Amino acid sequence: MERLSSGESPLSYPLPIPLGARRMAILADGCFSALGAKTAVCLVRYAAGEVVAVIDASRAPSTAGETIGFGGSIPVVASLKEALAFGPNTLVFGTAPRGGMIARADRAVAVEAIRNGLHVMNGMHEFLGDDEDLAALAAEKGVVLWDARRPPKGLGVASGKGCAPCPVVFTVGSDCNTGKMTAGMEIHRALLRDGVRSGFAASGQTGIMIMGTGIPVDRVIADFIGGATERLVRETAPGNDVVILEGQGSILHPGYAGVVFGMIAGVLPRAYVLCHQPTRETVRGYTVPIPPLAELASLYEGAISGIRRIPVIGIALNTFDLDDEGARRAVEAAERETGRPVTDPVRFGAGVLARAIRGFLSI
Repeated sequence: MERLSSGESPLSYPLPIPLGARRMAILADGCFSALGAKTAVCLVRYAAGEVVAVIDASRAPSTAGETIGFGGSIPVVASLKEALAFGPNTLVFGTAPRGGMIARADRAVAVEAIRNGLHVMNGMHEFLGDDEDLAALAAEKGVVLWDARRPPKGLGVASGKGCAPCPVVFTVGSDCNTGKMTAGMEIHRALLRDGVRSGFAASGQTGIMIMGTGIPVDRVIADFIGGATERLVRETAPGNDVVILEGQGSILHPGYAGVVFGMIAGVLPRAYVLCHQPTRETVRGYTVPIPPLAELASLYEGAISGIRRIPVIGIALNTFDLDDEGARRAVEAAERETGRPVTDPVRFGAGVLARAIRGFLSI
């Protein structure tokens, strides 16, 4: 998979260590699991060569492979002190809790990391760089506090012109944590293998940490969400045949629906891939029911129909909590219900979705 290095795009962040040279210890204490620490899990999946240890006392001593089913022999240790034995140069906050505030215990680990000469990558809404004491300590030790959710300056409202110069496929979901970033990344990689010039537009902290570039759309002022998404796509598009845009939230989510509606209206994508966990019946943390997939697809297709009607051309299921047979049945059921191509892109590969995109866009 191709990833941008720092400085290759106007959206690139001043990474403390260039991509490929990071040696990351990921903090996911008490929650290193598919739903409990999405950032940690995705970094293990897509930047495994740069992860030297995961910190989770509740699962130590073990390995990533034993704990989450992939990541091989990456050690899971009980503390930063133990992680230091593996020579990290960066501490990463591997969780993204609701509200995005930094826990007191995590701040203490950040202090310890800075004192040991480690850069710190933070995906929370609360910025380490705004903490005067931490900033002073980091300056003293010559390390960088990298707040991935800090948006760029100069954002404006959407133009209403959409996503030229190349088409955009937007991963949307039935809820948060349904695999929108993962599905998008798997589709992006599948298109690259097929010889399609694909760009991945990271709109959340995890994708930004993986790619080294992007805009954290959920941190943008509401009026500018559409304009920020449009800018993100326009600056990812040059030289590509298609842009895969990482989705955020869900139109069903009482807390985060505004983000996805703003993104849709700003970028006016050519098509959606709908992401869903088939065992999930309600929006997490709420009593909002998740409707049948065919109905949900229709809701998305009509979400901004006054501006443009946008088709759902494929379904990506997240079947991590099913066995292989259960996952196959879920895929077959979704195909029958929706009449669209369906797969779990992690378990079964994203080829069927890449082919659907290529056919729809004639690329």
